[in-house]
Amino acid sequence: MGQFDRLEFGQAVWMLLGIAIGSVIVVGLTTYIGAFLFAVFLYFATRPLYHRLNAALDHPNLAVTLTVLVVVLPMLLVAGYAVIIALQELNQFLATHPLDGIRAYLQPYLGLVRERQFQRLWELLVTNPEQPLPPAARRVIRRVLGRVSTIAGLVFAVLTQLFLVSIFLFYFLRDDYKVRDWFFESVDHDKRVVEFVAKVSNDLETVFFGNLAIIAVSGGIAVLTYYTLNFVAPGGTVVSIPVLLGLLTGIATLIPLVGMKIVYIPYTALLLGTTATTETPLWHPLVFFLVTLVIVDTIPDFFIRSWLAARSGVHMGLVLLGYALGTLAFGWSGLFLGPIVVVLTVHFGHSIFPRLVSNLSAD
Repeated sequence: MGQFDRLEFGQAVWMLLGIAIGSVIVVGLTTYIGAFLFAVFLYFATRPLYHRLNAALDHPNLAVTLTVLVVVLPMLLVAGYAVIIALQELNQFLATHPLDGIRAYLQPYLGLVRERQFQRLWELLVTNPEQPLPPAARRVIRRVLGRVSTIAGLVFAVLTQLFLVSIFLFYFLRDDYKVRDWFFESVDHDKRVVEFVAKVSNDLETVFFGNLAIIAVSGGIAVLTYYTLNFVAPGGTVVSIPVLLGLLTGIATLIPLVGMKIVYIPYTALLLGTTATTETPLWHPLVFFLVTLVIVDTIPDFFIRSWLAARSGVHMGLVLLGYALGTLAFGWSGLFLGPIVVVLTVHFGHSIFPRLVSNLSAD
């Protein structure tokens, strides 16, 4: 009896330790749950590519590095292109607005910056009562510094999330078989567990790979369509930023219910506003809207979703419902959590729940 009690006590201690470790991991992941779920989405979406590269190269580290680069580089290119566009707009603003008055106020301070006399600069800005900055200039400087600080914080947050996504994705792809083998050995290769995990994994791969395919195909078609429209359209350029708009259109296909319409409908409204204030022809926004609706939005979505419906064991309507409800319930991270919950629920209902009810009835 004493030995039995000691065994129970030891098992309870190990269970408490496991719960404590799991709790720490959950708390840590909760802080960056969005990056973690995005990495899970990318893992299932890029797993077929990784397997093909690994089979061809026979070098897991190289294959997973190339796979991660295929995902991360386009994100960096989109962000970099957006920054370039913003800098061009800023340059045009500075070129068209006279800054001589501001330069006259700022010239003494800029000279101190060039000479690295930061202590003197601080005295002039804050403590010097003899040459204070005019109130208007102080307000402008505070506003500019506030915006720069906000943008810098946003850029840092995005880069941090992207770094975490890359790390998660790298190890998910490279070491997934180790986790799978450990789990199957832990449950003694229980047939029901193995079948359940395999079905969930296959359907998540189909759903998420299909979504990534929709993003890539729609974005590529959008860029090509907008360049073609600019080339054949008389009377000037229809789409001023075809690459950025096309890529954003592809990425927006992830947004539940509205999809890429959240991009091209506002741009159509912007073009309509341009026709009212400039000599831009009225047919520009009309042709842009119709071409985007038919060629970019409807046709790729129909064929790719039909292909997904033929391959997936989960109804596409349920998957779309998972995207919508997940986003409404959990925010942007629910965009990736929703489909996971749907797939788990469907296969639990098909494979596990009937057996549980049958066993309870037999008892």
